[in-house]
Amino acid sequence: MENNEEKIQEAVTSEFEKTEEEILEEKPKKGKYDFYVELGLFFILGILIGIALKTEAVKRITIGYDDYKMKIMKSDFDINKIEKDILQKQKDEAQKEDAESK
Repeated sequence: MENNEEKIQEAVTSEFEKTEEEILEEKPKKGKYDFYVELGLFFILGILIGIALKTEAVKRITIGYDDYKMKIMKSDFDINKIEKDILQKQKDEAQKEDAESK
């Protein structure tokens, strides 16, 4: 009986030792597999982000061939007129200061 129990004990301990060794051997394989899965997922994510950005860019940016399709906004102000008005106001203020100082 004792002999059978020892054999069973040895078999159980050898089984645990084998599983630890197998686990150590499986880790590099599993790690490589996980790396490739993550790499594939990043690749797919990159493609999807690229498609989304291109779709939005086409809606908002038109350069080159499709320029004639752009809506040209009419300018509500004339920069030259604004500059003339500012210069005229400065001249008027300078004349008032000269008149007050005399």
